[in-house]
Amino acid sequence: MRFLLTLAFMAVTAFSFAQDPADIYHKTIDLDSIDQVSFDVYKDDKLEIKSWPGDDILVETSVKLNNGDPHILKFFLDKKRWDLAENLSGTSLKLESVDKVRRVVQGTEFSTSETVVIVVYLPEEFEAAGELAYRRVSR
Repeated sequence: MRFLLTLAFMAVTAFSFAQDPADIYHKTIDLDSIDQVSFDVYKDDKLEIKSWPGDDILVETSVKLNNGDPHILKFFLDKKRWDLAENLSGTSLKLESVDKVRRVVQGTEFSTSETVVIVVYLPEEFEAAGELAYRRVSR
């Protein structure tokens, strides 16, 4: 009986620690000469734009791999699969997804899916100027 209780406890403990790998990473972008910011992100990523009292843009990317292994998450983080590239043109900045054609990660026994949430904190002096476009109003 003691063996069965120990085995059940180990199974419950292992199950509770077996979670899908996830990570959150941050990036800041200096806005000294930028008056306009626009976004072009991967179609399945969730993008949230929030106002904050800072001077720079803060990008917080949260990634969760469903049915994935931690080493797969690390591999794709190193390859910048979920990064936003900075394309500067004069005083306009366009933040766009580095990988816009994300192929499904196929394992030997399963395929994974990913949940990506990108939260961008824009300084309070930027206001909406169209769909996914923001303009500085204080200059």
